[in-house]
Parts: sequence; C-alpha cells; structure tokens
Amino acid sequence: MRVSSEGQNIARQKKSLKEEGCTDFFIEKISGASMDRPELQRMLEELEEGDIFIIHEISRLSRSTKDLLTIVEMIQRKGAGLRSITDKWLDLSDDNPMSELLFTIFSGLAQFERKMIKQRQKEGIEIVKSEGKFKGRKTKLVEGGKEEQRMKAIIEAYKQGKSINDIRTTFKVGTGTIYRLLERGGIK
Repeated sequence: MRVSSEGQNIARQKKSLKEEGCTDFFIEKISGASMDRPELQRMLEELEEGDIFIIHEISRLSRSTKDLLTIVEMIQRKGAGLRSITDKWLDLSDDNPMSELLFTIFSGLAQFERKMIKQRQKEGIEIVKSEGKFKGRKTKLVEGGKEEQRMKAIIEAYKQGKSINDIRTTFKVGTGTIYRLLERGGIK
C-alpha cells in the first residue's frame, strides 16, 4: 500500500487487500515517483519464488514507467507474480503476453497522468500569481517570541553573506522557508 503523504489514508487499499486474503502488508507514505522507498525495497528482498505480490492499483506501485518495468522485472526474476485488484487486466502471476502488453501501456499512462497533474498545478499557480493572490506555502516561522528572533537571525545571517545552505544547516529550516522569509523581508 502506498499513499504520497502522511495526511493521506490507506484504509481503502487495506480493505481491498484484506478482502483478497492478503495478510502481509508493506505500507509506505511516500511519493511513487522514485524507487528509493524502504518498504518497496524490503518487499523486493523478502519476495520468494511462487509469491504473488498484490497491489490495489498500478499507480500505487510506481508513477514512473521505467521504474514500474524495473520493479516487475525484479519480481519476475525472483519467480514471483504481480496482480492488481482494481486493474483486473494486470495479472502477471502466469505467462500471459496480453497482460504484459497492457501493463506496459498502462504504466506509461500512469507516468503521463503524473506529468499532467504537475502541469495543471504549475498552470494554476501561474494564474493565481498573475492575479497577485499566490503567496506560496506559509513559513513555519511565525512572528512573536523565539520564532521571530529566529526569523531575524536568518535574515541577518543572509545579509552578512552566509550561503543559503549554511543558513539551512545552522537554523535547521528548509530552503523554501529561507526564501519566503527573505521575500517577506523585501530582500529577494
């Protein structure tokens, strides 16, 4: 099971996998854009010949065509199969050439969908920016007390010529937070 962020819920996936008789679960709350995922790697390591790896839907495995094909190859090399609950056509638990063809096509569509989501997001941000309504993500640092002192110290460090990376490390804040503070202070 995979969702992209901590705020998302795996309940729907877990319910469908339990209904399929699954008892061992690999759960991730991380983007599917990369193969650098601890639970995915653990699953691939623990997979044994004859196992069937069941996913709720293809997009939960990966959003990259290349990565999907690599993952499937790794699963098959171990003598295991792959099956999707939602995508009934995806059953690589036997030697089905039609299922492999459809898998290749739909993995491309999953990657395309991800790129379209990013494109729509970018276009939406550009529109609200042009209307002067886009402020970006709010910084975690707020005015008042110790947080305001940290904000001022970050701005002062930048004015003194410290690099963004040094500031990020020293104050343990993200790069985006630093740039938002500098923009708010009229410096950048």
